[in-house]
Amino acid sequence: MAKRPFSRYGFLSLAGLPYAFLLFGSSQAMPTQTSKTSFADVAGIFKAHCNSCHTGENSAAGLDLSNPEGILKGGASGKLFAVGKSKTSLLMERVLGHGGMPRMPMGFAPLSKEQENILTSWIDSGAKIDALTKTHWAYVAPKQHPIPTTKLQGWTKNQVDNFILNRLEQGKLKPSPEATKETLIRRLTLDLTGLPPTLKEVDAFLADKSPNAYEKVVDRLLASKHFGERQAMGWLDLARYADTDGYEKDLGRVAWKYRDWVIQAFNRNLPYDQFTIEQLAGDLLPKPTLDQMIATGFHRNTMLNLEGGVDQMEARYELINDRVATTSTVWMGQTMQCARCHDHKYDPISHKDYFRMYAIFANTEYYPTGRQDISEEKWRERDIPAPSPEQQASLNKLNRELASFRASLNKESEASKSERESWFAQIRQAKPWETSKPAVETTNGIQLTAQADGSFLASGPNSKGIYRLKFTSQEPIHAFRLTSIPDAKLPQGGSGRSGGGNFVLSRMSLKVDGKAMKLGRPMTDFIQRGFDLGGLFDQDGNTGWAIHPEVRKPHWLIVRPDAPIPKGATVELELANESNEWPDHLLGRFSLAISAEPKDEFQTIPSNVQKILAQATRSGADEQVVLDYFQANNPKFAPIRDQISKAENDINNLKQAIPMAMVMTEKKGNGPLQAPLHERGEFLSPGEMLDAGIPAAFGKTNAKRVDRMELAKWLVAKDNPMTARVQVNRIWEQYFGAGLVETSENWGTPGTPPSHPELLDWLSLRFMNSGWDMKAMHKLIVMSATYRQSSIATPALLERDPSNRLLARGPRFRMDAEFIRDTALTAAGMLNPEIGGPSVYPHQPEGVWNTPYSSEFWRTSQGKDLYRRGMYTYLKRTSPYPTFTNFDGSSREVCTVRRGRTNTPLQALNLLNDPAFLEAAKGLATRVANAGKPTTESQIAYAFRLCTARRAKPDELKRLVALHETLRAKYIKNTEESKKLAPSPERAAMVMVANVILNLDETINKE
Repeated sequence: MAKRPFSRYGFLSLAGLPYAFLLFGSSQAMPTQTSKTSFADVAGIFKAHCNSCHTGENSAAGLDLSNPEGILKGGASGKLFAVGKSKTSLLMERVLGHGGMPRMPMGFAPLSKEQENILTSWIDSGAKIDALTKTHWAYVAPKQHPIPTTKLQGWTKNQVDNFILNRLEQGKLKPSPEATKETLIRRLTLDLTGLPPTLKEVDAFLADKSPNAYEKVVDRLLASKHFGERQAMGWLDLARYADTDGYEKDLGRVAWKYRDWVIQAFNRNLPYDQFTIEQLAGDLLPKPTLDQMIATGFHRNTMLNLEGGVDQMEARYELINDRVATTSTVWMGQTMQCARCHDHKYDPISHKDYFRMYAIFANTEYYPTGRQDISEEKWRERDIPAPSPEQQASLNKLNRELASFRASLNKESEASKSERESWFAQIRQAKPWETSKPAVETTNGIQLTAQADGSFLASGPNSKGIYRLKFTSQEPIHAFRLTSIPDAKLPQGGSGRSGGGNFVLSRMSLKVDGKAMKLGRPMTDFIQRGFDLGGLFDQDGNTGWAIHPEVRKPHWLIVRPDAPIPKGATVELELANESNEWPDHLLGRFSLAISAEPKDEFQTIPSNVQKILAQATRSGADEQVVLDYFQANNPKFAPIRDQISKAENDINNLKQAIPMAMVMTEKKGNGPLQAPLHERGEFLSPGEMLDAGIPAAFGKTNAKRVDRMELAKWLVAKDNPMTARVQVNRIWEQYFGAGLVETSENWGTPGTPPSHPELLDWLSLRFMNSGWDMKAMHKLIVMSATYRQSSIATPALLERDPSNRLLARGPRFRMDAEFIRDTALTAAGMLNPEIGGPSVYPHQPEGVWNTPYSSEFWRTSQGKDLYRRGMYTYLKRTSPYPTFTNFDGSSREVCTVRRGRTNTPLQALNLLNDPAFLEAAKGLATRVANAGKPTTESQIAYAFRLCTARRAKPDELKRLVALHETLRAKYIKNTEESKKLAPSPERAAMVMVANVILNLDETINKE
């Protein structure tokens, strides 16, 4: 094909064929390597495609294809075949759907051409039935194959090419020429960083004539901080990373520290075996670091069901099932979840194997929270503070300062022993608090019942209300102390009447002898974050004193009148619970005490301190209590206390800013881990207890206690047949759009066999022998001549190998959703390239979120956060970012091994009209306008090159300039329409031309 397509990407791609077909093609059309057909090949087809219906005594049509006897016997319609006569055999008639009969396998995709040829060849060559002793290829450890020889000389650049070229030559095909340098640097930069190259980088590569110019670009990109971001995107799909819990409530979670860990792990080229161990069992390493603990967030990404009334034991059962399924998929390429209910129909994984693996993950710690009696108990796992290095350094510095201040305080107080005893003597003379026993009045039918200790317990209606406490003063009153008292009769055993045991005391007011008197100078031992004691004296019912989350502890509040209340006065103290937002947050149990002590500092003396000071002698522990009180309250130490208080506040504020990380921890214990087998996989049918272990068919471990660490070590053991293959296949898939094993999510019998089995083995062994060096594997692939081929295909090659399984041309497919947006922002000069950090909220259409369980809403980010990379976009599982969904992004509810690539009109509408992409078009138009290009043509040429990395051809440029002129003329006539896009008709026309360029096939595809 001579021309590169210049069109909307829709269905006008290569040779007019639908793009999705070109990307996926079909394994049916893949040329196959000539080999002798064995019964094992036939049995594999039956097992993968037929045995779900044709197995056992009750098999469909009486045909049992699970054993040689059933195959020879045939079914209700007679024998399946006559030896040597495939054309007239019943088997082939049914597989091909001849004679008007349904095509088998019924209800499923038909067999591929390759599979049909296997059946035909087997029948025609004698239909020999051997004993089924052959182990599925994926379960046999990779072996070293000799590097193939090739006829074509001078094309190969490393050993990868020998395998590819040898296969092409067997199929009588030739490789494509190398792509242009512009194409190569764009392809390479997109593949290794997920971002397009800058024009400076393109020009430098074009000007570099050295033999290793290409390798220098490869090394630069592998060292880029954006390399980790590119690799992390695929891994986060596997890890089902998201910012919310999932299920109906889908509440937010803080998980981004794990995302940062993944990015940095790829950037520092953490060997894949260690990468595996830290994620599956980092907490079980000797003295794990903070990073190694954060790595265990891999399995904390599981969805968490926090619905009311959910059986938490069942919710945990499902959580562990997800961890088993994800682990087997990510590292083994196995559909182990099929064995949750019964022995796997296709692969050697038994029902017991599944629950042995389940037992490994069932031993992690969890912590019940919430009330079980109202079905609101939730089982949660551990979160830990995860400071950045800078935050940890600041925290260490503040802690050192605080320790120094405290040491100074101790030194000064030690030198003030005589003064201390004198001060204590004054305290002994201070007048104690006296519990008041007032008469009470209430509103709204609320009842206050006096208790034996002088406190009051509220009952009756529970919606707003005022408590009036009246008494006659027996001595001058200098302060009031209100104490909230927890009570088992109140919700959560708290001191408030709300469901959570909290209250909101919204107002306090005082009358003395019928006249209002101001209250002020409030103090308390605890107040809920977000509340202020100043709210006690305003008219806002939603402010004041509240105590969540410490509802089960007693707390005191002291307020003082503006002037002492004289003896004999009639006192009326009013306590109002008038919150409109929380009308049921009434004070539930409390007591009132009054103080005749005129000195403020002696009004807050704790009762335990008073009791100790009243004693003739003090123990060492008692001495420390009163010493602490002396240091904390004597006016002499106010300056150093201020220093201590500031340091403590700074530490507290810093700790509040430190993000949490979701981690896994193991229950302590000895002996083997165990879990029950669940019959049919049902939660309510636990049966035989099983020791933890790995699937017997894949290997064994000699450990007496098979925990997550033993599992991780077994997965990366060099005799494990699957782990290295699965990972190198994923890396290959990243570059070529499909793995050497196309079904990268399923390596079992139903999966597709490798297109290049010897290459797969060779790569796997090379990967392990390199020390599991991931960057080395990436470099090996991108340095190959196979990768560097032009992606332009001839009609003949499309006919022969439409899905490019033989790799006679370079890769060409649409970028992932996040990278399409990143590319547009980069071309516009708007991308914020910062690495890591919390998720952000770019432009999203109004009304996408509807969250009935919380006040959450999409808070569109401001400033530079609006232009972060797509991978940092907040991902709500029940409402993923719609642009990414349109381009086949994952909701990350479950492990996603490979994303599909579809074409729909919504995608075109998205790129043309989405505010984020329209803003990018405006940014691109502004960038080219400010670039000093003298003419419209030169500006458009610059914009085209920013998006595609190559120079526009004359006919392409001519069409874009003509489009600009047409739009400019339109906007001159309709200035109101023009002003919606830009200040002038010329700039508005350039915005729309930029929009077109950003929507080209070539812009959103990797070629």
